[in-house]
Amino acid sequence: MLVSLLLALLLNRAGRSAGFFRTVFFLPKMTPPVAVGILFLLLFNGQNGLFNTVLGWFGIDGPSWTTDAAWVKPGLIIMSLWTVGASVIILLAALQAVPDELYDSAKLDGAGFWRQSFSITVPMISPALFFIVVVNTIAALQTFDEAYTAFFGAGNTTYSNDAALFYVIYLFQQAFEFLHMGYASAMAWVLFALIMVVTAIQIVVSRRVVYYEGDDRP
Repeated sequence: MLVSLLLALLLNRAGRSAGFFRTVFFLPKMTPPVAVGILFLLLFNGQNGLFNTVLGWFGIDGPSWTTDAAWVKPGLIIMSLWTVGASVIILLAALQAVPDELYDSAKLDGAGFWRQSFSITVPMISPALFFIVVVNTIAALQTFDEAYTAFFGAGNTTYSNDAALFYVIYLFQQAFEFLHMGYASAMAWVLFALIMVVTAIQIVVSRRVVYYEGDDRP
């Protein structure tokens, strides 16, 4: 969310070049998840991966991203930043819809950048932020493709690591590897219920923190 918002703020100030950078940021989103999983193993290899090589230039001894259980999830989180393009586009559209008159009035009142950001920008784009929070939360609870390809794909015994055994991967294994269809179906219903509860909580909380234009609430 933070990376997407920062990139969207930069694009909002890019002027005529914004269209080019919109395309550049969104293109990685089109990369197949299977390819991203394989790319993860190449970039985050603890011995000769590009990520650790770059860290070595600054005298930092990079960790074993793919074999150390403590670093598997952080590595996957960093890799997920590859697909922030969709969120950037949504937030950029929201930023461009904020009336310039609000910023002009704030400047006349002596409001600086941070005051404008917290009092104007964030409230005005809060519906878009809320949408991204809901969608990304659901996607996170269903994490599968990249982690499965990198650690549990066919014939992959080198990098298999239970630290990457997300709920949906375990569900898949129960259903299609161990053929425990009843157990896997029950797990799927539990996941559905969990997503429904979490989303409902987010909707309730949003009534206090999300501003909609034309809303007459104080």
